[in-house]
Amino acid sequence: MDNSTDLATATNKAADNASGRASVTLPTSEQVADEITSQEHELPRQTQAESDWLGFDQIPLTPVDPRHYTQVLCETIITTLVIFSALSVFIILVAELPILVALPVLLVLGLAFSVITWLRYAHAKSIAFAVCDHELLMQKGIVWFKRISLPYTRLQHISLSQGPLERKFGLHTLKCFSAGSGSAEIELPGLESSTAEKLRQHLLAKAGIASQSRNANINPDSSLNPEPGINSSFDTSSETSLKTPTDTSPDTHSERQESKPASLTTESER
Repeated sequence: MDNSTDLATATNKAADNASGRASVTLPTSEQVADEITSQEHELPRQTQAESDWLGFDQIPLTPVDPRHYTQVLCETIITTLVIFSALSVFIILVAELPILVALPVLLVLGLAFSVITWLRYAHAKSIAFAVCDHELLMQKGIVWFKRISLPYTRLQHISLSQGPLERKFGLHTLKCFSAGSGSAEIELPGLESSTAEKLRQHLLAKAGIASQSRNANINPDSSLNPEPGINSSFDTSSETSLKTPTDTSPDTHSERQESKPASLTTESER
């Protein structure tokens, strides 16, 4: 009995020491957040003059493949010819408009389709992009000029698509999706097949590196990993706690065996 009580007290002391050591070495989430905010406040902050700003126009942009211009032109001409033919048949045969009325209408339609064809061709020539160290840039537009900058930290998914005419000209369209958006942030057409695949792999690699560096800055290993001595103390305490029932069981079993003959002798004496 003395041995079992000594072993139980030793086990309790080991558990108390382990819990005390864990409470001292493991910082709470509030302490980690306070440490990060204090480090952010200690960072030097300097303002930059307007002359030191890096403008979008200062970055050289790469135009898309010239075959994309021909592909857009052919696609627009085929579409407009089909629509113009269908409208001509409807105006002349179905509506049966007089020639003096049908000709001006068809002339206006032909002029409108010509303007649409030119606008699509000019829009295709306005597309350009740039692959930077930390982001992907793209610009497009004629009347409504648009410039897009997608950081690699927000890049989540990249896909390549190819239509019938793009397959004929050997081109692909690169689509970049960011985190939390259902549609593509950047849709870059007119890329040659081998160039599109290389660019996709390069952007995925850049996105992986950016996400790893961001996770390393948010969750530093030194503040989250406990000391190795804590695990060993918990292991030893668990082993001793498991061994105590097995060690005390033979003593109690022998005491029960000794008590049984004593009861038998008292009955025999009676």
